[in-house]
Amino acid sequence: MDSSLGLALSAKSSPASLSAASYEAEIALANHAKESEEMQHSGVRLSARERTIVFLMGHGLTNKMIARQLSIAPETVKSHAKSLFWKLTVQTRAQAVYRASALGLL
Repeated sequence: MDSSLGLALSAKSSPASLSAASYEAEIALANHAKESEEMQHSGVRLSARERTIVFLMGHGLTNKMIARQLSIAPETVKSHAKSLFWKLTVQTRAQAVYRASALGLL
Protein backbone atom coordinates (compact mmCIF):
# COMPACT_ATOMS: atom_id res chain seq x y z
CA MET A 1 0.00 0.00 0.00
CA ASP A 2 1.21 3.52 -0.82
CA SER A 3 2.44 5.18 2.39
CA SER A 4 0.55 8.43 1.71
CA LEU A 5 -2.67 6.43 1.25
CA GLY A 6 -1.99 4.63 4.52
CA LEU A 7 -1.56 7.97 6.32
CA ALA A 8 -4.79 9.27 4.79
CA LEU A 9 -6.66 6.16 5.88
CA SER A 10 -5.27 6.31 9.40
CA ALA A 11 -6.26 9.98 9.62
CA LYS A 12 -9.83 9.01 8.69
CA SER A 13 -9.94 6.14 11.17
CA SER A 14 -13.10 5.33 13.06
CA PRO A 15 -13.83 6.83 16.48
CA ALA A 16 -13.29 3.40 18.08
CA SER A 17 -9.63 3.43 17.08
CA LEU A 18 -8.98 6.85 18.64
CA SER A 19 -8.51 7.44 22.34
CA ALA A 20 -11.53 9.03 24.00
CA ALA A 21 -9.62 12.25 24.73
CA SER A 22 -8.33 12.47 21.16
CA TYR A 23 -11.80 11.88 19.75
CA GLU A 24 -13.32 14.53 22.04
CA ALA A 25 -10.58 16.98 21.03
CA GLU A 26 -11.36 16.39 17.35
CA ILE A 27 -15.06 17.04 17.97
CA ALA A 28 -14.32 20.20 19.98
CA LEU A 29 -12.07 21.46 17.18
CA ALA A 30 -14.76 20.81 14.57
CA ASN A 31 -17.40 22.56 16.70
CA HIS A 32 -15.11 25.56 17.24
CA ALA A 33 -14.44 25.83 13.50
CA LYS A 34 -18.17 25.68 12.77
CA GLU A 35 -18.92 28.32 15.43
CA SER A 36 -16.18 30.60 14.07
CA GLU A 37 -17.52 30.29 10.54
CA GLU A 38 -21.07 31.06 11.69
CA MET A 39 -19.92 34.11 13.63
CA GLN A 40 -17.94 35.48 10.68
CA HIS A 41 -21.06 35.38 8.53
CA SER A 42 -23.38 36.77 11.20
CA GLY A 43 -23.26 40.39 9.98
CA VAL A 44 -23.15 41.77 13.54
CA ARG A 45 -22.53 45.49 13.65
CA LEU A 46 -21.65 47.36 16.83
CA SER A 47 -21.55 51.13 17.15
CA ALA A 48 -18.23 52.77 17.97
CA ARG A 49 -19.44 53.34 21.55
CA GLU A 50 -20.51 49.69 21.92
CA ARG A 51 -17.11 48.54 20.64
CA THR A 52 -15.40 50.84 23.15
CA ILE A 53 -17.53 49.52 26.00
CA VAL A 54 -16.96 45.85 25.17
CA PHE A 55 -13.23 46.60 24.81
CA LEU A 56 -13.17 48.15 28.29
CA MET A 57 -15.21 45.22 29.65
CA GLY A 58 -12.49 42.97 28.29
CA HIS A 59 -9.97 44.88 30.37
CA GLY A 60 -11.96 44.13 33.52
CA LEU A 61 -13.61 47.50 34.06
CA THR A 62 -16.98 47.66 35.82
CA ASN A 63 -19.88 49.71 34.42
CA LYS A 64 -19.09 52.45 36.93
CA MET A 65 -15.41 52.52 35.91
CA ILE A 66 -16.33 52.57 32.21
CA ALA A 67 -18.76 55.45 32.87
CA ARG A 68 -16.03 57.46 34.60
CA GLN A 69 -13.56 56.70 31.80
CA LEU A 70 -16.01 57.83 29.09
CA SER A 71 -17.61 60.66 31.11
CA ILE A 72 -21.10 59.18 30.79
CA ALA A 73 -23.66 57.92 33.30
CA PRO A 74 -23.42 54.32 34.52
CA GLU A 75 -26.99 53.78 33.29
CA THR A 76 -25.85 54.76 29.78
CA VAL A 77 -23.10 52.13 29.97
CA LYS A 78 -25.71 49.62 31.11
CA SER A 79 -27.93 50.55 28.16
CA HIS A 80 -25.07 50.13 25.66
CA ALA A 81 -24.10 46.81 27.30
CA LYS A 82 -27.67 45.54 27.03
CA SER A 83 -27.74 46.50 23.36
CA LEU A 84 -24.45 44.80 22.54
CA PHE A 85 -25.47 41.67 24.47
CA TRP A 86 -28.57 41.47 22.31
CA LYS A 87 -26.62 42.06 19.07
CA LEU A 88 -24.00 39.46 19.98
CA THR A 89 -26.62 37.03 21.33
CA VAL A 90 -24.79 36.57 24.63
CA GLN A 91 -25.71 36.70 28.30
CA THR A 92 -22.48 37.57 30.09
CA ARG A 93 -19.71 40.12 29.80
CA ALA A 94 -17.14 37.37 29.19
CA GLN A 95 -19.24 35.95 26.34
CA ALA A 96 -19.61 39.44 24.86
CA VAL A 97 -15.88 40.05 24.87
CA TYR A 98 -15.15 36.60 23.41
CA ARG A 99 -17.77 36.92 20.67
CA ALA A 100 -16.77 40.49 19.73
CA SER A 101 -13.14 39.41 19.54
CA ALA A 102 -13.95 36.32 17.47
CA LEU A 103 -15.95 38.48 15.06
CA GLY A 104 -13.05 40.90 14.69
CA LEU A 105 -15.03 43.76 16.19
CA LEU A 106 -12.35 44.74 18.70
